[in-house]
Amino acid sequence: MSTGPYQIVTFPKSRLATLDVGRYVAGRHTMYGLLEVDVTSARQRLRALRQQGCDVSFTAWIIKCIGDCVARNPAAHAIRLHRRKLVLFGDVDIAIPVEKEVDGKAVPLPLLIKATNRKSMRDIDKEIKDALGHQVSSEQDYILSEHAFAGAALKLYYGLPQFIRLWIWRLIFGNPFRAKKHSGTVLVTTVNAIGPFSAWILPTRSMIGLSFALGTISRKPWIHENQIQAREILNLTVSIDHDVIDGAPARRFMQDLVRDLEKGAVRKEEFDVTGHEQA
Repeated sequence: MSTGPYQIVTFPKSRLATLDVGRYVAGRHTMYGLLEVDVTSARQRLRALRQQGCDVSFTAWIIKCIGDCVARNPAAHAIRLHRRKLVLFGDVDIAIPVEKEVDGKAVPLPLLIKATNRKSMRDIDKEIKDALGHQVSSEQDYILSEHAFAGAALKLYYGLPQFIRLWIWRLIFGNPFRAKKHSGTVLVTTVNAIGPFSAWILPTRSMIGLSFALGTISRKPWIHENQIQAREILNLTVSIDHDVIDGAPARRFMQDLVRDLEKGAVRKEEFDVTGHEQA
């Protein structure tokens, strides 16, 4: 609605869930790590794979790296059970926001990629591309995964007052196993920005205890193999639920992840020299 020198617009219903997350996780004790990661080798390898006909995105590669590393460090994505117990999951289910058009507006909708530690980069890349091509026509499509809630249930949810919506959140996500089924145990979000400026994202509210925010990638002078070189540096923010893991193991987990990312690894044997997956 236009009224003189300003406009009043209605934000999409999916935005209500974002507001609910902020209220639901208020009071959580979160640790943050602001990391600079040399991803030059990884990006070189991905460019080589594309030239060989294997078009795998940087996002798919980093999701695979995170999934493998979290699987080796299960305490990093643990979820509290009652007062004094933790659930350590074997599989790593990662949620990512995928921008889609809803009611004429671009909004981020959640995609849940299950068992990333048991999938290849190309499997993950295909799920992301399928989600990008997914048609959003109703409230039922607001969750881009096989565990989407029924359209009637979502329509009812968005029509409820917030205190009832928060009670539903506690009912569903207060149980670690239901939480993992519907929202995963890890969040990865990104601005997909490459350029001369350098910036981090600092996620202040997430219902998922372990979150990764990919900031900008910029070329910087860096010491590599005892020489100063221009390298591609990713600004990466890691937020971890301090209620489930202490600082020392969290630091070891982040060091393990950075080593993988800087090696450009996922497992080199996943692809042969022609860019096809090995049997």
